[in-house]
Amino acid sequence: MNKQFAVISLAGALLLGGAVAAGAADTNEKGSTGSKTEAEQDLITVEEAKKIALSEAEGSVESIELERVKGKQYYEIDIDNGEEDFDIKINALDGKVISINKERDDNDQAEKEINGEKIISEQNAIEIAEKEVNGMMKEIEIDEDDGQILYEVELQTKKGEADVDIDAETGKVLKVELDD
Repeated sequence: MNKQFAVISLAGALLLGGAVAAGAADTNEKGSTGSKTEAEQDLITVEEAKKIALSEAEGSVESIELERVKGKQYYEIDIDNGEEDFDIKINALDGKVISINKERDDNDQAEKEINGEKIISEQNAIEIAEKEVNGMMKEIEIDEDDGQILYEVELQTKKGEADVDIDAETGKVLKVELDD
């Protein structure tokens, strides 16, 4: 009888343990599916974000940054029209304008000269930089350094942050800095 009681107890313990494990596995699947779905959602492209921002404010795009705050991703786009600076935030998932802030411009002559040159697109510069360091763009700016127009791209890689400078006229990678 003791042997029969021990077998029944062991079978019950195995059933209970299996049920608990199955419940835990089911919970983990739901948790990972929820976060996986969120991570798999496609972001609008930098070019789409730029087009949306330029429909809200006239001028030239000075920088585009992909930001993440409290799990929400958005593009922060700075536009200069010579008289005013605009800081526009656009939801990176659906392209809706989150906010528009406007300030008087300091009238930067060098920026106007940069915008008159024929240069590669920001999207092209981002693709070049992401391929160079195998990372994802966090921020992009266009700048002039000693008469040379370049894109300064900040990226997040598996090993940390990276900064890539790209000649805005030729698309050639000029400098790569890895921050560990």
